[in-house]
Amino acid sequence: MYSTLNFSTFDDSNLSALTSVDPHRLQEQTHRSVKISIIIVLGVMITLGNIAVLLVITSSVAGWSKNSRYFLLSLTAADSAFGLLVMPLNLWVSLLKDYTEGPDALCHVVAFCNATVYSTCMYTLATISLERYIAVFYPLQYSSLMTRKRTLLLIAFAWCFPPFLLLPISFPVGIIEVHFSTASLVCNPSYSTNVGYTLSLTCLIFFPCSIIMTHANLRVWCAAKRQSLKLRKYTCARRSRHNVASRVLVPVMAAYYACWTPCMAAMIYNAVSGSSVPEWLEFVVVWLPTSNGFLNCIFYFWINRSFRRKFHLVLQRMLLTLCPKLADTLGCCNPSNNDFVSGITDNNNSVYERSSSVSSTCTLLSLA
Repeated sequence: MYSTLNFSTFDDSNLSALTSVDPHRLQEQTHRSVKISIIIVLGVMITLGNIAVLLVITSSVAGWSKNSRYFLLSLTAADSAFGLLVMPLNLWVSLLKDYTEGPDALCHVVAFCNATVYSTCMYTLATISLERYIAVFYPLQYSSLMTRKRTLLLIAFAWCFPPFLLLPISFPVGIIEVHFSTASLVCNPSYSTNVGYTLSLTCLIFFPCSIIMTHANLRVWCAAKRQSLKLRKYTCARRSRHNVASRVLVPVMAAYYACWTPCMAAMIYNAVSGSSVPEWLEFVVVWLPTSNGFLNCIFYFWINRSFRRKFHLVLQRMLLTLCPKLADTLGCCNPSNNDFVSGITDNNNSVYERSSSVSSTCTLLSLA
């Protein structure tokens, strides 16, 4: 009887202990599960989108030069790194690292990888805008200005310069501290520990890239607008030139600033004030730039009709190779015939389609 009473007392105390779980800790765990789910979904979207892009641009696409494909392959690689490197690394650290631990070498390396991928993506977007600007305003000199060697040098600069700038972050005993943030689930530099270095990064990465992209895309948009006014009395296809440019350039710049500006603003705020933004705001501004990796797939690729047509042909080839019976059921025809017809159509429409390509000379070449 006494033993039964003791066990009953023990069970009651355990039940009381379980019911007295810290609600703050329970809420933190719930938030963490939601954040991890969001990160995983975003990573899958970015990875699948860029895989589809790679399937197409590894071969020729109507209206896109070799230099254009080089720049777009570089952008696809940088965007893919969000889903294949940044997200898995930070999720791995969030699962392994004890939040009570201080900075360690692993967190420094992960923070270095994060910053490098982010910066490389911005530099790549800037080089694409620069190449587009030269193609539109200097069409006759394009082949001499944008040689294959210079194209590869620009791409190499976009990939090699950021690691050089960000190398101090990778050292545990360096010029800036790194901590694991439970709010954003990433290894973040403590920007307030070195304000000068933080501001120099923004002046060498974000602001130059933003200036180049804004100037180049604004000039191209203004040129398209002037042509639209000059050619408004002609065919409907030509009257739509300005609309095509707006449909591409405006979303590109809007997505860039919407995704990157909050992150840079929070970075500068943390450096100057020494304070961090609220939990969910920090999570959004830190992971928002990665969503640009998915939006780039839409604005730089899927909006282009030649790209969509080529993607359909690639899917047909894969379906005919892997599942010929299913392809017959769906009515897929021989892609070689489609290639012939598609080539004729692309040549007839290339003048209009190039305005949807990020690096083509588009219809602006005639009167720019």
